[in-house]
Amino acid sequence: MEFENWWLLSFPLFFLLGWLAAKIDVKQIVNETREIPSTYIEGLNFLLNEEKDKAIEVLVKLSLAEPDSVELQFAVGGLFRDKGEMQRALTVHQGLLDKPDLTSVERNRAVLAVGQDFFKSGMYDRAEEFLKRVGGKEYVSEALSLLIDLYVNQNDWIQAIEVARKLQATTGESKRVEVAHFMVEIALSYKEKEDYNQAQDWLYKAIDENPIAPRPRVVLGDLLKVQGRYHEAVHEWVKLEEYASDYLGLIVGSLIECHDRLGTRKQCLEKLKEIIKVVPNHDLLEATFNLSFELEGHEASRELARQFLRKTSNITWAVPILELIKNDSSESYLDDVNLLIQVTKYHAQDAGHVCGNCGFHAQAHYWRCPACRLLDTYVPSSFQVGVNA
Repeated sequence: MEFENWWLLSFPLFFLLGWLAAKIDVKQIVNETREIPSTYIEGLNFLLNEEKDKAIEVLVKLSLAEPDSVELQFAVGGLFRDKGEMQRALTVHQGLLDKPDLTSVERNRAVLAVGQDFFKSGMYDRAEEFLKRVGGKEYVSEALSLLIDLYVNQNDWIQAIEVARKLQATTGESKRVEVAHFMVEIALSYKEKEDYNQAQDWLYKAIDENPIAPRPRVVLGDLLKVQGRYHEAVHEWVKLEEYASDYLGLIVGSLIECHDRLGTRKQCLEKLKEIIKVVPNHDLLEATFNLSFELEGHEASRELARQFLRKTSNITWAVPILELIKNDSSESYLDDVNLLIQVTKYHAQDAGHVCGNCGFHAQAHYWRCPACRLLDTYVPSSFQVGVNA
């Protein structure tokens, strides 16, 4: 019983010890917080408020006061690069490389930073030299990605393919889309030299690399058409219907031209009528309408236009009907019809093509977005005619 009472008396002692330990920890934390220089907080606030000039000024002062702070040097160099002050960025990052006590991870980071500085400066030879030196698993994938961009900027497609394959092996992330595009670029360079055999070989390699990529098939059909191999060109383009039917709008004019050379325009019209029921792309619709007007006459083409105008929210499809009405109208209505056509065409041009990634608007289709530089983001389905519910 006495033992049990003594045990109860020990509880206040344990509580007191715990309270003292907590006080010591809290005091230590408060002291450490107070030791953080107010300049750090000031620089951070400038960064959060996107006042980079003031942030750089503060961080440069700190870096001079603390030359051994590697992270601070990286922060200053990165800010200089973001502002386009490449010589100052290089000075900071190359200064880091001169430090003898860097860890291997820090050294690779510094080598990458110098490569990035040279790349942004447009000094590709020097950038390539440093990016190839980056080792370790922490930064090698970033260095390889930048090397690919470097070779793309220089139209060095063979090197771009080689590095893309290396990046794929390093990260496990597929680069088949990129490699197929690079192969198409090589094919186009041979086509320009009229070396059609080499061009065709590279296009087949691109198709093998990425069988569902639309671009190799689009370019292959065009290559065959240039050589007068119209049957084969049509055969390649029709394959797009299986897995990339949206892209048929890009080649519909050339498709009709091939059928014209083969004397099979009627068969082409019937095929297009089938396709537009599934793929109501504006370019396909317009081409089908014009071909119908030429082969079947006024009433058939007008009825075709009416069918799609009834179920679309895109007023640009009204242009073909307005053009027909214009031809039939008396002079008293011509001004009104012409005004409607101008307004409708203006809206059609304003729609243009939109990047599915960054939203960049363009009047032409691009395989690589000029703004975000991503591939295959201008999918023709993004500017299809919208169908009403």
